[in-house]
Amino acid sequence: MKKRMLKSDQNSIDAMKLKEQETADAAFLFQQKKQKNTRSKHIRKESNPTIIKNKWLSLVMKFCSKKLMLVWLILLMGFCVGLVIGNNVHLNQDDKQVAFRIGESPKYIDYDLLAAINFLKYTFERNGYKVAGVSYMGNLYPEELDHVGVNVFVRGFAQFFDLRMNEHKTDILYIHRNTDLYAEELKNFDMYLFSQQKIMEASPSYLNAYLLPIGFVPHEQLVPQSYEYDILYIYEHFNDVYVAYMQQNNRVKIYSGSTFAELDENQRAEELKKAKVVVYDMENTKADDKTYIPYAVFDLISYGRPVVTHSKLLLSSYFNNDVWLFDDVESMILVTNQALNSSDNVREQKALKARKVLYGFFDMNVTFFKNLKSEK
Repeated sequence: MKKRMLKSDQNSIDAMKLKEQETADAAFLFQQKKQKNTRSKHIRKESNPTIIKNKWLSLVMKFCSKKLMLVWLILLMGFCVGLVIGNNVHLNQDDKQVAFRIGESPKYIDYDLLAAINFLKYTFERNGYKVAGVSYMGNLYPEELDHVGVNVFVRGFAQFFDLRMNEHKTDILYIHRNTDLYAEELKNFDMYLFSQQKIMEASPSYLNAYLLPIGFVPHEQLVPQSYEYDILYIYEHFNDVYVAYMQQNNRVKIYSGSTFAELDENQRAEELKKAKVVVYDMENTKADDKTYIPYAVFDLISYGRPVVTHSKLLLSSYFNNDVWLFDDVESMILVTNQALNSSDNVREQKALKARKVLYGFFDMNVTFFKNLKSEK
């Protein structure tokens, strides 16, 4: 009995110890879990600044990226706007390029005006300019000529009603054999060029005006192999009495100044080679002074062709009898027959001598180019 009690007491003690041990183990586990939670919280607390820092950095970079894109967009827009403005005010212009804007349609340009235009282009090229192109009435301002720094407006027989000036360019008006000038044409140009002293002196004194000396464009000498015409008659004013008389016994080919100008360079040369003599009939107008010689006459001489034309002091002084000159219809018939009755060799030699005088005497350098440089 006593043994059973002792055994029971012992079981009770063991149960209590086991309970105490379980309680202790539970307390230990609780303490470990608490410490673990404490460390986890501590770690989270320590990692929070990094997380926040990375978050702010991400936001800042995102903001900067958007701002950078906005800056680039603004710069690109500014460049495009600047380019457009630059084109409008011609900041990208080339001051060594020149455009010729002709105040006539091509069908109204005669041989003398064409020769003057060609001489203008030639003199600009000789003075270091590049001819960008030529435009005509009806399309005076094509886009491909917007970049040029110098505009030469060629005043033919019709006045200009639409002249677009630009303060960033040098605008020049060339006036060819015409005294009927309009107020609108005598303002806004930087320089004025005249083909005749008489017209220049009649213009307002305040103009920045210069005389363009009459000249020519050098051509290869034409040597005919045979003659298809006795006379190549080119006229500004058609002389029906002369033509009727000469056609009786001669082969005559007739061109108006305009129709001859419509031929291209090679066609004109071919026509000139076919004739024994070339007669240039200059119209006697009040616009021309006594010294004016048509550019067309110099052009014919530069080809080396025998020329019959109106008497001018300069022609007789420098070319002597190597150019046949007349004053009226009677002398016109007489000197044409004299030229035709000369042998082919004598006639061609006279033309060659006149050509040599022309090439040796005239200075192609036009003085107004010195002043043109100061206008820029």
